Amino acid sequence: MNQRGSKMRSLVRRGWLSNEHGAWVMTVLPIAVGICTVHPQPIQFLLLAAWTAAYCSFHALSLYWSASPKRRRTYLPAFLTWASIAVVCGVPIIIMRPHAIARIIIPITLFCAVATYEAFRKRRRSIASHVSSVLASSCTLPLSIWITSESYSQYKLWCAAVAVAAYMLGSIVYVRSLIRGANKLSVYIVSVAWHLALVVACLIGVLMHVLPGGVLLAFVVIALRAILIPALHKIKHLKISPLIIGLGEYVSCACLFSAVLAIVA
Repeated sequence: MNQRGSKMRSLVRRGWLSNEHGAWVMTVLPIAVGICTVHPQPIQFLLLAAWTAAYCSFHALSLYWSASPKRRRTYLPAFLTWASIAVVCGVPIIIMRPHAIARIIIPITLFCAVATYEAFRKRRRSIASHVSSVLASSCTLPLSIWITSESYSQYKLWCAAVAVAAYMLGSIVYVRSLIRGANKLSVYIVSVAWHLALVVACLIGVLMHVLPGGVLLAFVVIALRAILIPALHKIKHLKISPLIIGLGEYVSCACLFSAVLAIVA
């Protein structure tokens, strides 16, 4: 067990893997939602492999730019390997589904450009970096469905992508309110305000018959977790274990899946 742990730490130190668990979720979740929305097809898993490899290569490149000149060579093998995998997996999708790629190429290029610029400026953890990364990843949700069939409604799929982006952006602040910003009331207030704003937006959408009621219910549950869990976590004799927090995220993801399926249906 210790040897396995040391190997993992070695891979993280050399840029092969990211130790930011939230980043992995944000990379995989939109495409996973897309796969679950339709009958799964091999090309969707090819997209998942390409996008995951692209993220890993971006992570290694970010470390390369942040490192001192003497340490930069450490990250080159990881970057070149992951970038090659991304190209090998991604080019066939571009060749086979050019029209689907064309639908998301402008927004995803802009968001990736912002994230890359922030990494180049050694600001991987900036707000602009987080937001642009989430938005870029969210674009893969409609793409993961359009590569199977281009007949799906653009309006519905972009609404689903916005719902996923809103959830992931809220999760960034929510997790921060439990860990790094646990002692900062301002972080908790921002998290609560964001989630309440999402509930209000969903309510307006339901009243205008733009969104189904299931979306509102899902985001009410997600908002309650963002309000109650950090509040209970601050009470010493009610301190919530990481296991409970993790299980709560499974519930949140289940709510998100149900909301997206309600939108796309």
